[in-house]
Amino acid sequence: MSGFSFKGVHSSKFGIYTQDQSRTLLPPKREGKITIPGRSGYYDDVGAVYNERAESVLCSFVCPEGKTVPEVCREIAYWLSGSGRLIFDREPDKYYLARLSGGPPMSQHLKYGEFTITWSYNPPFAFGKTITEPLKNGENVIDYRGTAEAPCVIVLRNTSETDISNVTITAIKRSV
Repeated sequence: MSGFSFKGVHSSKFGIYTQDQSRTLLPPKREGKITIPGRSGYYDDVGAVYNERAESVLCSFVCPEGKTVPEVCREIAYWLSGSGRLIFDREPDKYYLARLSGGPPMSQHLKYGEFTITWSYNPPFAFGKTITEPLKNGENVIDYRGTAEAPCVIVLRNTSETDISNVTITAIKRSV
């Protein structure tokens, strides 16, 4: 079964099966076009800045015994409200910071329900797993190469009784 986890809860808890509706290779690039009066064309402020990414997923479920479709829908709506970490089964080592965009339309047929959700990711890129590396004297190489320029958090934690000094962090920009 293909599904997703949102805020630590897997879609299988609600019997949800999913099918991707719209996947994007890249989020839309933010246009930096500036019109200059008296000049043909425009000034293009080209940069690697992107807008939010939105992707749609078709979700369907069979209502469990003893519950009605509207009851299950209310439980799903409660779970999907707000924002949180979204992990798809097809990419278990990546996550997005996501929230629902718009109100998902719902169809119901006796004991079967179906709805399409549109996720909005901000920032618009997937995050990788957290890496913990013990540091040693001298050069420390941490190979963690993402595929998009994004803010990075580096936490240095001294767990020993002695002071640490002369720590150098060098960022190497990835090339294709």
